Amino acid sequence: MRGSLKIRRLRLVYLIIGLVFLSISGTSTIQIIAAYKAEQASLYETTLALNYESAQKMSVTMNTLFSSMKRSLRVMSERIAKQSNANASLQRDLDLFTESTNYFNSVFIINKDSTIMNVSPMAIGATIPKLISQPALRALELRQPSISAPFITATNRLIILMTQPIYDTSGEYMGYIGGTIYLREDNILNSIFGSYTASKSYAYVVDGEGNLLYHPDKTRLGENVAKNKIVGKLTNGFDGQEEVVNTHGNSFLAGYADSDENGWGIVVQTPIEVINAESNKMIKNVVLTSLPLFLVILLVTLWLGKMLAAPFSSLAETAQKLVSGSRVADLPKAVHWNYEAYHLNETILLTMDTLQQRVDNYSIEAQTDPLTGLANRRTMDVCLANWTVENHSFSVIAMDIDHFKAVNDTYGHQLGDEVLKYLAAVVLSVMRKEDYCCRFGGEEFVVLMPDISIELAYKTAETLRKKLETHNSPTGKPITVSIGIASHPNHSSTDQTVMQCADQALYTAKRNGRNQTIAYMAKAV
Repeated sequence: MRGSLKIRRLRLVYLIIGLVFLSISGTSTIQIIAAYKAEQASLYETTLALNYESAQKMSVTMNTLFSSMKRSLRVMSERIAKQSNANASLQRDLDLFTESTNYFNSVFIINKDSTIMNVSPMAIGATIPKLISQPALRALELRQPSISAPFITATNRLIILMTQPIYDTSGEYMGYIGGTIYLREDNILNSIFGSYTASKSYAYVVDGEGNLLYHPDKTRLGENVAKNKIVGKLTNGFDGQEEVVNTHGNSFLAGYADSDENGWGIVVQTPIEVINAESNKMIKNVVLTSLPLFLVILLVTLWLGKMLAAPFSSLAETAQKLVSGSRVADLPKAVHWNYEAYHLNETILLTMDTLQQRVDNYSIEAQTDPLTGLANRRTMDVCLANWTVENHSFSVIAMDIDHFKAVNDTYGHQLGDEVLKYLAAVVLSVMRKEDYCCRFGGEEFVVLMPDISIELAYKTAETLRKKLETHNSPTGKPITVSIGIASHPNHSSTDQTVMQCADQALYTAKRNGRNQTIAYMAKAV
């Protein structure tokens, strides 16, 4: 029985290779999955926040716009009340109002008997002497400012109507002035929301009943989407951000905000498939980057496995010869297998350590400017975003080497690089340990100074500027810099705008003759 029983025995070299392969591939798979989930979660969170911020900004714009529209109609109604007997003068005023404001596609005056008295442009009212649409007649009955839901006119246009009642000096109701927005044609809403496109994100607007007033797909205008979960919240006066499935069954990451002036809601949303595509792209790049290293490690492991298994193979061959009756002159020296296991363990640890070092090196390279050794723009953006979210006070110093192109043209790019390194060293020597010194790009540098007033930041910047103009650079001559300074939250509440403020101050310094420091001054409103 023992002679007939055949057992397939696994060679040690294959076992070692298999264990190493499983260890590396398993660890890599876990790391990739974890990175994928973290990246996806980060993209979800960032997209939701950006969309919500965009919706809020659009809501502010909408409030401002409709406040101006209401005010302009009210001023016009008061003017009409004083000129009720001068029809020609009213028509001129109405035409001027339509052409100058660009708020409405058409404007008309209705008397209390629903007769159209004046209309601009005049061609629109040529064939319709009296109102017949229910929303327009309803506005006549209300005798107060109103904004209608979307409706189809006698000329087959989809419009919304904004009205302002007209009362004469004795308080008698005369009718109203109305402004229309043609939803399916060029209008003020297209001007505001039509330009918003970012990574396939888009915005749409609904009224208080859930009717679409603006949408990139014009065929959907006037459609009621009140069943949409977000639209339902908007009609109840809520703002927020969340994942949502729209009425067509598509998933989005949406931010939404309502407008106090007209009761409308703005939604900015990004398809989830766009976020998933970005995550998949990141994972693909990670795999392609790691694959060559993985293959090299596998080949090294194969060679090392054969070296480790060689004594065992030699001993097995010797045993087979002895069993077969052959004579072996020199028996191999016995090697205890724990010794081999120890070295195999060392190899695996060394391999994993090599992988970690590569990851660490990639991380350092991703955050550091290779020429100057300063932090790069990515590190600066992360630092700015974190400080802004945590509401830390800080100042930003933006600087640019004056006439740096002339340095490159005169001395060559190699010496130009030495000038950049020289500037980085001087910046580090002047700034505090807690400051972040970054190369923004080209010859532009940025210093982030936490917990410091703009006055102290200005003094530091001046110390740097004067040191540069009084010491020779690698060219043998001093270099000068133009500097702009801004601070948070004094000048801005967001990381992007505080950088814009510093840039504006920097450009002012350049326009004023260079080699100077300018602190940002907010414009009066």
